[in-house]
Amino acid sequence: MSTTVVDDISLDKLLDAETITRETVADIKKEVYSLKEHREKLDKKIEELKVNIKKEHDGAKSKDLVLLLGICEWILGRVKEASELLKEVKSRKVAAYYLGKCYQEMGDYNNALELFARAKKTDAEEFDISMDIAETKRMSGDIEGSLQIIKKFSQSHRNDAELYYQWGHCLDDLGEHQEAFCNYEQALQIDPNHAKTLFRMAFNYDMDGEDEKAIEYYEKCTNMSPAYKNAFINLGLLYENGGKYDDAAYCFEAVLDAEPTHERASLFLKDAKSSLAMYYDEEISKKQGKECEMLSIPISDFELSVRSKNCLEKMNIRTLRDLTKITEADLLSFKNFGETSLNEIKAILSQKNLRLGQALESDNESELFGRIPTEKKSDAIKTISDLWLSTRCKNALSKIGIKTAEELTNKTEEELKQEDIKQNYIDEIKEKLSKFDLSLQANNDCEADLDNNTTEQGI
Repeated sequence: MSTTVVDDISLDKLLDAETITRETVADIKKEVYSLKEHREKLDKKIEELKVNIKKEHDGAKSKDLVLLLGICEWILGRVKEASELLKEVKSRKVAAYYLGKCYQEMGDYNNALELFARAKKTDAEEFDISMDIAETKRMSGDIEGSLQIIKKFSQSHRNDAELYYQWGHCLDDLGEHQEAFCNYEQALQIDPNHAKTLFRMAFNYDMDGEDEKAIEYYEKCTNMSPAYKNAFINLGLLYENGGKYDDAAYCFEAVLDAEPTHERASLFLKDAKSSLAMYYDEEISKKQGKECEMLSIPISDFELSVRSKNCLEKMNIRTLRDLTKITEADLLSFKNFGETSLNEIKAILSQKNLRLGQALESDNESELFGRIPTEKKSDAIKTISDLWLSTRCKNALSKIGIKTAEELTNKTEEELKQEDIKQNYIDEIKEKLSKFDLSLQANNDCEADLDNNTTEQGI
């Protein structure tokens, strides 16, 4: 681990426009994300730089300060703000590199590739920037172009974990998962702490439903500095899924410590804390299960007169649930159904703490027992939870930032596949949506949008 200590003096020393390098920036980022106090010091440095930029009248010095401010904003994950600053000084090699990183993170791959190429002009064989270019090509869908770059370094950098990670990710995207796994293993043999490989392994195990393995690898990611925010998010969701709400809350709080405005972490933290306040849910669930079982008891199990049984059978009333959905007046209106039969039935229901028409009074059975309705109108479907997807399917959508039904129905099946949503989850999503007269966006609609240049790119 780096021995750099981010204090007021070292920050001033490290943030020198003439000497700053990618290695220096990596050191600062590592330290900033290791302690909240370091983050706060960088925040203060940013405010100081903003003030100094306004005061500075020397053009060259002003650009130095803009460069440093842009890099600091990128370190803290504020890529939009960073990109606006770095555009002003993109003629500098280091500025071009971090502007390229901003564009890559914002999904503007063409501009990212242009900036990375500019950043490595003075050193055409620079391996790490070449890997950035390969990664950007893969992210843009040019997997073959990415592999061409990677394979150029297969001999000269065969002992570099980054090479095998990038190679593995390309194979993953091509669907060659076993070969990808071998490359990831090779990367971890070279560097057991290679963060991107650990995260990718965790993510794959997560998507395959191997929770224990996924947690193991996510935990390794979160123990590193700087830790992956997405590793904390995904680990928190797995903890929550396993009922470890305290651990889940810790993960989401860790993200918010590093990025206080992180919307998904904030939302998930609220969910985890709500679950902590409702730790008795399992007991309630058991109770609800028993009540559901009780309502399914057939009428034939009870000692009723032959007349009562025959009347109920003709009225198609076969379970206790059916009795809670009919009123006393409805029963009495049926031919040959009298007060004696009515009293028999009321006595049976009373034994189970039920009564005639109870479900109708509650509007539905779910309100009666505090359960969520299994059927809703399409206009009532707001969140993913309303669709009653499986936990794994819901978590997979959460991990790509989809929380509402609207966000989901604006996606095509192809777009979901590109974001690593497995086909069995897509089939489940389509089935659930159809029950509410909803559907995914048709692929041809998406193509039409592209033709009209009106498609919004997801970031």
